[in-house]
Amino acid sequence: MQRRKCVPTRHPTLSNQLSGNGRPTGSLIDLLVQQAGIGEMRMLAPALKTVANRRVVLLQPPHPPQTISLSHLGLAPSQVLWVKSGKFPNALWAAEQVLRSGSCGALLFWAPHVRPESLRRLHLAAQAGETSFFVLRPLAAAHDVSPAPLRLILRAAVGGIDIGFIKRRRPQRDEPLFLALDGPGNAAVRPHTPV
Repeated sequence: MQRRKCVPTRHPTLSNQLSGNGRPTGSLIDLLVQQAGIGEMRMLAPALKTVANRRVVLLQPPHPPQTISLSHLGLAPSQVLWVKSGKFPNALWAAEQVLRSGSCGALLFWAPHVRPESLRRLHLAAQAGETSFFVLRPLAAAHDVSPAPLRLILRAAVGGIDIGFIKRRRPQRDEPLFLALDGPGNAAVRPHTPV
């Protein structure tokens, strides 16, 4: 089996929990989010900055991207392409085209309801290149079948987010990892203390 290149998360404690010390390129990464806006973009921002020389595509985000928010994440608006499709089949087609083209550094696809066979097709398209590919779905999708080699649950926590590991290429980890998000675009990792 071919080893995929990994993009560092820029969060050392999180990277240490992942095979290859980062997120694999050329494969689907399933992010199951408690709700949009809990810090998932701030968590991803350091890694996105490392691939933004090839554009970051935001496909079907729940809210239009704001220039000031992108700037706080360290991304210039010229590095980001927002794609909004009227119908979900068109969004699936757009995602596949972005992945097959290999022209973008990252694709973030908000897909609340996507069938396993569609995820499999997108995962195969992702394997054709080195695009960092994240599918953001609701927590309810945690029980769905997914071909993603990395599946994370993201929940809001005081001062950051709790990251749960559903699937990874390392031994199972039952307790969540706390990732502190100190401010827009700035993250530091510190031990989780119950509130």
